[in-house]
Amino acid sequence: MISKFTRAAPVFRRFTRNISICQDEISQQERFLEEYKIRSILERPIIQYSTKPLPKFSLKQLYTQSEKLNSNTILKNAYDTVEHLLIYNARRLREFRKLPYLVVLNPSISESYDTYLQTMSSLLRASLYPPHTLQENTEFVEKVLGEFIDVHADTLPSLSRGFNEVHKLLTPQQIKTFLDDHLRERISMRLIAHQHLELTKSINGKYTPGGKYNGVIKMLNIPDLIKKNVDIVNDITMLKYDQQVQVQIDSNLYQGNYWSKSEPILEPNQDLTFPYIAYHLDYILMELFKNSFRAHIENKVAQPVQVTISISRNPLFLELRIRDRGKGIPTKAYQRIFDYSFTTYESGEGEANKTLNVPPGLGANTVAGMGYGLPLSKQYIEIFNETLVPNDDDWEVDIPPTKGSLTVQTYNGWGTDVYLKTVGY
Repeated sequence: MISKFTRAAPVFRRFTRNISICQDEISQQERFLEEYKIRSILERPIIQYSTKPLPKFSLKQLYTQSEKLNSNTILKNAYDTVEHLLIYNARRLREFRKLPYLVVLNPSISESYDTYLQTMSSLLRASLYPPHTLQENTEFVEKVLGEFIDVHADTLPSLSRGFNEVHKLLTPQQIKTFLDDHLRERISMRLIAHQHLELTKSINGKYTPGGKYNGVIKMLNIPDLIKKNVDIVNDITMLKYDQQVQVQIDSNLYQGNYWSKSEPILEPNQDLTFPYIAYHLDYILMELFKNSFRAHIENKVAQPVQVTISISRNPLFLELRIRDRGKGIPTKAYQRIFDYSFTTYESGEGEANKTLNVPPGLGANTVAGMGYGLPLSKQYIEIFNETLVPNDDDWEVDIPPTKGSLTVQTYNGWGTDVYLKTVGY
């Protein structure tokens, strides 16, 4: 005889399962309402900050912050850092909202949008309690800026994937305009955060009062910087191809002013140093070497890649020429090398135009990516161009201001020259 308790067991299990389902639904509703509440609270600050004016970031500003560094200015700079990041962050959210609704619904683009919402919330909390002591500033750097840098380190792969998926909903010009502005402001945001981080490291350690290099700008030994990135990319090619590429570094640097009409003194000046932002040059050099090295390996070129260093002191700029013999870039591909997401990596052609670029943060074992390397490198190089204005006290009247640039010259069937010019102050 079956016990009535035995007969009731399935009913009890269905009852408990229904309770569990109801609880899950209630939990989802609570999460939705909490998220909606957070977004509603952020709405007014986003509108407010997105309309605030923002001075253009310049090399002069970076040097000034370094030279005036002390226990008072670092606290003022912490406050300014939060305010500027809030403005940039609100602008990005505003631009996301201008995209068509179906574009923003894309999971990858929505993920990037949510990242900026998360950052907005974190920065607003930080703005309510700005640091008033050096110890509080250190905690601000470790918690707020550290989180900001980490959260935004890997946003580009998701954004790239998203725009590839919705490219039929936007014109190429709409995508280019959005990404140009997005990457430019992303570089500025990260630069502001890194600058305050470096200033904090300096004031907490041994720093030079009035010094020019207490912040993110450092005096760099250019041959050493090149060799470091050559080694990194060769480690990558060893994983991929079990091969390495030799690099020959030389210089046409001579004493004297290149821009004078007199002949230079033909004695090489071995002081190949230049003040700049190390992680900007690191990213650019890695992307350019990935292109050149892969072109040499896949085309079985035994000759070394040639890197020529040229440094001008007045006006101050650094120019590098990276020359490879990787058979050049076909004309059709050459016209698109600075297009976002342009890569022929999957085609198996083995040509020099294959994009070996990856967005930062994807890891060192990647040799081909989503086609953001060259356009992003160009943004890095040109980030200060709009703030470079000749000063009558420092510039000769007949010399126009030198600006950062990244240009490519190719000889189909022979090789490619890439010219990288970055300015100093």
